[in-house]
Amino acid sequence: MADQSVRTRWGRTLFAKGRFPAIAVAAPSGIVIGAVLGLLAASLGVGGSASPILVGVVFALCLTFPSTMLVYILVVDRSTMAGAAERPEESVESAWYDKAAAGALTDIILVAGLAAAVLSFLPTRYSVDPGLLMAGVLGFASLSVAVRYLLQRLRG
Repeated sequence: MADQSVRTRWGRTLFAKGRFPAIAVAAPSGIVIGAVLGLLAASLGVGGSASPILVGVVFALCLTFPSTMLVYILVVDRSTMAGAAERPEESVESAWYDKAAAGALTDIILVAGLAAAVLSFLPTRYSVDPGLLMAGVLGFASLSVAVRYLLQRLRG
């Protein structure tokens, strides 16, 4: 049985009393999930006229790492990781993010209101793709949070 007071670089699992290193559970699980998703992509004909085997392999290779990281995030016990903050919600970075997100909400409301006003006066011969418009809103929101976070970080 693993000693819970010992912290490791990669941490231990939340289940099984922390007997397993989290990465030892996440890596094989991620490989299996990546392979299954690659097989699914190949069987659905995602690649069009490309070889289904090639499509499956490429999808599996591209999705293995994200799948591994997702499983790792789900199974790791943060209290067993070396260097992990005891209460991350009380960290200075968390405060910076909260301020950045609050300011970005104001930016989004302002820009969305102005965009709605401008779009309402466009002649009907100009159409706006709603999907592209929403992607623009998400992109603007992400950029706003990132810029505000970096400004908070520079201010200290």
